[in-house]
Amino acid sequence: MKKTSLLILFSLGLFCLPVRAQQPIQIEKIPFKPSLDGMDTEWSSVQAVEIPVNGPLTVGKVIMKAGIYGKEVFFIFKWADTTHDTLHRPFVWNEEKQRYIDGDQREDRLAMQWEMSGDFTHDWQSGKSFIADMWHWKSARSNPIGLAHDKIINISTNPSRKAIRIKGKGGQSIYIKRDSDDGDIYKSERVKDVRQDDVMLRYHLLSNPKGSVADVSAKGVWQNNEWTLELSRKLNTGQKDDAVFIPGKTIRAAIAIFDRTGGDEHNISDTLVFQF
Repeated sequence: MKKTSLLILFSLGLFCLPVRAQQPIQIEKIPFKPSLDGMDTEWSSVQAVEIPVNGPLTVGKVIMKAGIYGKEVFFIFKWADTTHDTLHRPFVWNEEKQRYIDGDQREDRLAMQWEMSGDFTHDWQSGKSFIADMWHWKSARSNPIGLAHDKIINISTNPSRKAIRIKGKGGQSIYIKRDSDDGDIYKSERVKDVRQDDVMLRYHLLSNPKGSVADVSAKGVWQNNEWTLELSRKLNTGQKDDAVFIPGKTIRAAIAIFDRTGGDEHNISDTLVFQF
């Protein structure tokens, strides 16, 4: 399916509004509770928003709809992707070496980050320091159990334990610390060098994860060369590691798309402003 068809079908007769710099994206009440099945059939009456994403990947935009039902917020996203990638760093048997080696497969992903404190920006190399709540949907490591990986991100010019150091645009050191919220959703496996299957999964998903890490429900479906992803979370989880969405208030955010890539190669939106 071509990208133009994605816009036509998703808006279903509604104009798809492009996002302008610093223009608040309105998230209003909707008269239905989405079933969170990765399908867009329930969303026909909701205005679609076109969000440009920039970077090395071919995808140039994400189409989004959002709404509040009860005490929860719901999102649905669509973006073009010609490959369906649901393996992430599996163990692959190497006959010559007679052992398993790291496979080069990478999963498709979408990440949302929400401001919590500091001077939030989508650009981690800007030199600004802030803390953000991240919802990281992963087609291999979270989608099968109906979740997005809930994390907290600390971007700072000050070093800290377990932080990754990168170079900022001004030449300064930037320290990035990404921690899961309380709890686990998957465990990394090890395999012995005894051949079983040609490809062995590296990550074992927990069947019933607990804690703040499991706050964000999600379901993604790939078909016709595009992903459709639904996300939901309480407006206020009561957890100190989660952003709070307050009616009448705005909050800054950003959206990133990963197409079978590692952490560095992704397309990201400019800083967005959501109005609840």
